[in-house]
Amino acid sequence: MARLTQENALSQNKVWRLAGPNIISNILMVSISFAHLWIVAPFGSEMSAAVVTGGRIHFLLMSAAMALSVATTAIVARAWGAEDTKHASAATTSSLILAMLISLLLGAITFFFAEQIIGFFKLDPVSNTLAIAYVKPAAILNVLFALVLTTATAFRAIGDVVRPLQYSAFATAIGIAGSYIFMHGSLGLPKLGIAGIPWGTAAGQACVLLWFSVWWLLKKYRLVPVGSALFDMRILKNLIVIGAPAALEQVIIQTSFVLFMVLVADYGTNAFAAYGIGITILSICIVVGMGFGAASAALSGQNLGARNPEAARANGWLSMKMATISMSIIAVVTLIFREPLAALLSIDPDVQQYTANFIIILAIIQPLMAIEFAIGSALRGCGETRFPLFVTFTGVIVGRFSFGYMVILLDGPVEAMYAVIIADYAIKALMLVLRFRSDRWLKSSDHAPLPVQSVAGFVRTSVRSYFGKRTDKNDNLSN
Repeated sequence: MARLTQENALSQNKVWRLAGPNIISNILMVSISFAHLWIVAPFGSEMSAAVVTGGRIHFLLMSAAMALSVATTAIVARAWGAEDTKHASAATTSSLILAMLISLLLGAITFFFAEQIIGFFKLDPVSNTLAIAYVKPAAILNVLFALVLTTATAFRAIGDVVRPLQYSAFATAIGIAGSYIFMHGSLGLPKLGIAGIPWGTAAGQACVLLWFSVWWLLKKYRLVPVGSALFDMRILKNLIVIGAPAALEQVIIQTSFVLFMVLVADYGTNAFAAYGIGITILSICIVVGMGFGAASAALSGQNLGARNPEAARANGWLSMKMATISMSIIAVVTLIFREPLAALLSIDPDVQQYTANFIIILAIIQPLMAIEFAIGSALRGCGETRFPLFVTFTGVIVGRFSFGYMVILLDGPVEAMYAVIIADYAIKALMLVLRFRSDRWLKSSDHAPLPVQSVAGFVRTSVRSYFGKRTDKNDNLSN
């Protein structure tokens, strides 16, 4: 008994060592969005609505980099666990190239079609014009975020969580100050208005990227540049195959947010602004879950790389337990201070009231989100990205939009529309727990190294995974 207790304590310490710095890094990252709303709050609900809308489009752009980070974590962590430093470095190099190419392509498309994209939200004329001014520079500058995120992800995958924390602190400090300066035209710089917010954020990310690039090229890190991996088709194929479901999942998540915002927008600018403010507050709260998720993904990948699937499973359950307890405590705190939080981010009484009501719902879903982060990340860290995609699709369609349209048909209040997200996260939490408990995701053939699949093989195994059928070993190609 004493031995088990000691082993459990050691496991908890390992999770905390990885999760703690990640939590702080995530707090710093999302505090930028919080600061943006604080900066524009004195200018009224139109400015807040524009930042909320522009921020959501920016998150949709960021989804590609987030999806790639899932594949980067799976491959780099698995290689690191197998003590293959060269392959971990090569995967990092390929990930950076892929992140740059994808973000530039998506950014260019968003820039040229910004007016049509923002028009989809049916904002009032003032908010619409402001949102376009925000989105255009954010679309082009997103490449900096993609590269910084990929870099931080690779370090986290090998267990180095301090360096990404340093990057986040540096980028946050410069980004918030830069947003304020560029927006107001301080220190003799031109006044850019709302367009200055993404420019200021990008300034912080550019400084971090320069810092990393110099030391990386000088080979001062454990992960070093590998020239032959710049366009290594084998690694790129592996990144795409693993990242494709995660990319589609992120598209579904971000698109569902956008479509849901359209439903909320029908209730008026104040209700819409309150929704965006509430989501920003939630983003501060869920960083705990994101931190445990990053730890869970890294540990599961490293343990499978070391051919220890039992440890991968144990760390997944432990991360879920610790995340649920932590986020439940945070939920209670946000519930108690919901009115001061609402007043901090808006001067409009109606927006404040809507926001306070929304925070009650956000407090309810936080324990459910903790489960999604910990268990979903454990699966993704092992390279299992298909089932989380299926879970996300089910939660969005069945939980969010089915109930959302019911609220519309019944002419329900905006609070009822806010509340449909409870069904979304409840469905996802239940499905992920059942999947993780089944152990079907732990297959002996999947333990290091990661296989490279053909596109046809990927589609076949995805369909069979969803319907619980036995996967034919011939679907996987040998390395």
